[in-house]
Amino acid sequence: MIMIDRKTAVNVEWKGRNRMKETRWAIVGTGYIANEFAKGMQEAAAAELVAVVSRSEENGKTFAQRYGCNTVYTELAEMLRNARPDIVYIAIPNDCHFSYIMTVLEAGIPVLSEKPMVDNRRQLDAVLAKAREKDVFLMEGMWTRCFPAVRQARSWIAEGKIGKPLTVKSGFDIKPDVSDWQPWKGGISHAGGALRDVGIYALAMAQMVFPESPKEAHATMKSNGEVDESFHMLATYTDGRAAFLSGAFNQVSTPVTEIVGELGRILIGPEFWHPTTAELVMNDGTRQTFEKAYPASGFQYEIEAIQECLEKGEKECPYFTLTDTEIIADWIETTRKEWGIVYKADSE
Repeated sequence: MIMIDRKTAVNVEWKGRNRMKETRWAIVGTGYIANEFAKGMQEAAAAELVAVVSRSEENGKTFAQRYGCNTVYTELAEMLRNARPDIVYIAIPNDCHFSYIMTVLEAGIPVLSEKPMVDNRRQLDAVLAKAREKDVFLMEGMWTRCFPAVRQARSWIAEGKIGKPLTVKSGFDIKPDVSDWQPWKGGISHAGGALRDVGIYALAMAQMVFPESPKEAHATMKSNGEVDESFHMLATYTDGRAAFLSGAFNQVSTPVTEIVGELGRILIGPEFWHPTTAELVMNDGTRQTFEKAYPASGFQYEIEAIQECLEKGEKECPYFTLTDTEIIADWIETTRKEWGIVYKADSE
């Protein structure tokens, strides 16, 4: 454990402390997404960062100081013994998730893991069983489901505003600058690929509208020699319903999700994975717009939703349930194996 002199730590004023008890968070990892999460934590009510875990002591100290934490560990087990957080957020490369999740759950501590939560169905069954055994909260980090704009879109669908949903069009297609790229995301050694990294968001949009597994999924992909660099998919459901989905590291497309129903359509954007707006457009041209701008990264919505679950003693988040995780994970695994993409975890 490394203690940081509080005089050198950033003075972070936590926003909106209106709960009786703060939730004590530990963050595992210090990369881009961990930083975005910590920025959201600064905006979340009653969230406190009490520990950081990093294999690099120097990186851990820098991260902790940036977000007002004074305790850094280089070993997960030591952190769990000493810090005893209320929940652990895991933000490390894909292939590392499983062992870290199992270690935290074994300690009886709730887990929020970045997506994709694990690498295959065998690992998923193991973490689900361990969470049930220990009777603790577990969630895959599909933060998109927690944004107010997405929650409004779901309400419109549930209220029948667009009638029966018929199609979903959603693509997370990006072409990162080399300076912003994390090479492990496009490599086999860390169980990467566009489908699991960015495409999972598009699949989650389809699954939000059509909760069941698709009858069929027809997909084409471009390989970089190790994993999928891009893919395009048609998922079909009963009664002619369909989803047109994509994910890519090599191209840029429209980042708005469109949900079309018999009576109208819903547009979620401007970037659907962290949206500020949801627009309801009726077939007669009538429009209704929901807009909710937010400070920082937007992770505060996921953080506050999870804290509410912990306060209520719930074991999963209603915005993105473990059943949702199972359906999408099976869909992804079937697809990648059809492409011939096999991870190390598949042979273990």
